[in-house]
Amino acid sequence: MQQSTIKLQFIYAIFALAGIVLTMYYNLQFVLQYQGFSLTTFINDVYINFASSSIGNDLMVIWAVFILWSFIEARRLKISNWWIYPLLSCTVAVAFAIPVFLLMRERRLAEIN
Repeated sequence: MQQSTIKLQFIYAIFALAGIVLTMYYNLQFVLQYQGFSLTTFINDVYINFASSSIGNDLMVIWAVFILWSFIEARRLKISNWWIYPLLSCTVAVAFAIPVFLLMRERRLAEIN
């Protein structure tokens, strides 16, 4: 395996770790604040002001593009269990799912080469 591929996999792993740590802290705070999880309340809170609305809409577009692109890329590279990445993006965080997909994609590319 090429050194650049190993470095890139490491970088994706670091981003995945950051994506889960930086989002789960606030997700847990949300659950504690409302004594449970409510998708309706979560979405309403995203649109609490113009700044958060902008970021929320930005993330929704990124999420939609990621789902489409990752599906096409998974088929092209024959990456199994593609459904895991959209599931992770909805249940954990988009900031976690995208780097994990990129890590697995990089591993698959190294395997092919």
